Amino acid sequence: MPFKKTLFDRIPSQWRLAVLLALFVGTSIALTLALVRSTVSRDLQHLTSRIIVDDLVEYAAIYAANGIEGVADVFPAGQHGDSNGLRITAATGELLYENMPKSMRDLSWPKLPHANEWQSNPTVLQQPVTSGKDTLLTVGTTRLHDGNYLWFGRTDEESRRYQHNITIYLWLAGILAAAVALLPVVWYSHEVLMPIRAFTNSARHLHLPEGTARLMAPRAIPELKTLASVVNAGLDQILSLSRELQGTNDQLAHELRTPLARIRGNLESLLDKSDNAEAQDAAARSLEEIDRAAQLVQSILTIRAGDHGALRLYKQQTSVHDLLYNLVELFTPAAEDRGLTLGIKQGLDLVLNIDRELINQAISNLLDNALAYTPRGGRITLRWQAEGTGAVLFVEDTGPGVHPEEMEMIWERYNRGSSIFTRHPGIGLGLSLVRAIAMSHGGSVGVMNRVTGGASFWVRLPQC
Repeated sequence: MPFKKTLFDRIPSQWRLAVLLALFVGTSIALTLALVRSTVSRDLQHLTSRIIVDDLVEYAAIYAANGIEGVADVFPAGQHGDSNGLRITAATGELLYENMPKSMRDLSWPKLPHANEWQSNPTVLQQPVTSGKDTLLTVGTTRLHDGNYLWFGRTDEESRRYQHNITIYLWLAGILAAAVALLPVVWYSHEVLMPIRAFTNSARHLHLPEGTARLMAPRAIPELKTLASVVNAGLDQILSLSRELQGTNDQLAHELRTPLARIRGNLESLLDKSDNAEAQDAAARSLEEIDRAAQLVQSILTIRAGDHGALRLYKQQTSVHDLLYNLVELFTPAAEDRGLTLGIKQGLDLVLNIDRELINQAISNLLDNALAYTPRGGRITLRWQAEGTGAVLFVEDTGPGVHPEEMEMIWERYNRGSSIFTRHPGIGLGLSLVRAIAMSHGGSVGVMNRVTGGASFWVRLPQC
């Protein structure tokens, strides 16, 4: 059942509507055809009976006036075609006269009606059963004034041709109706689905950092245009507030650098000149907090510069193996304290022209996250692989992974994934800093969940 539901959900809505209309029109045509055929068949049978009775009355009058010779002269001139035949028999059943088309000679005519059948009607109609024949024969019989019997038979060939023509016309009308019924599908596809696709295509860019993408569908129906304008107005307001907040943060970070440096200088002077142990300890702890605040300020400024391509790089030829190996040595004690295994997967050594300190800071942030969220007994692995003239650096862990809907969001400033625990401090700048450093090198970042469990964060660095 889930497979069927998934398969049905993949069918485009215009095809669903087309199938629905096809079923509706097809059912309507079938019901109409069945009703018309039944009604026409009944009316044609009634008409056949009336024609037979009228012709019997007519030829009985001719027989009464001119005998068999009169009937023999008049009947052929009536142009009855291949669907009418006439007989005159004696009361004993002897055939006195017959004018029968070739198509009716193989049909069995009924026997003479019983005497009690004449009591209420001067004319008796019968439909003999003809085995192996598709043709239906209706025969009327009337008793003449001299005791002989006049027989008039009529097949349903003309009726069937008439019904066949009606069926063709009905099918043509049905096909035309189906074509007309598809016009709403064309309108729906052009006026509704195409604008919605345009909305979808433009919505794919809403997550971009600049936040300037908007829902676009110039040929949409008024309701969709109204929806787009409402959504775009909300996005404009969000963008304005975000820019105002980011501007405030950047300005605040910029303004805090100088006071923090002065406070740090004063604390260092106090630490050097004071002989009081408690004062020295307080000054040392204050210096640690100042350094943490200064690092936060610097991270905000680095992210901002990286997003705008204004981050100054000091590039040098750097061995990828040496860079990652030094990081493994640096973080191994912290990993052991948490009961984790930290290792490196050897690969072909590559040399990239990069800012070693910044890339070192980016990979360190990824390692900090891996150490924080990988449960005890887990493993963290650093590896790399060549890609063109550049390389992709990986930090893989056996932690909880990343929710699929958050794989883009976690790279934004002040965003933290749902797998984050409250015991892990931070305000959501680490991954933003990693992305800013990668972008400043012309590269990119990303994350994917591993099949065996955990997450694999990567940094792509081109050879510049």
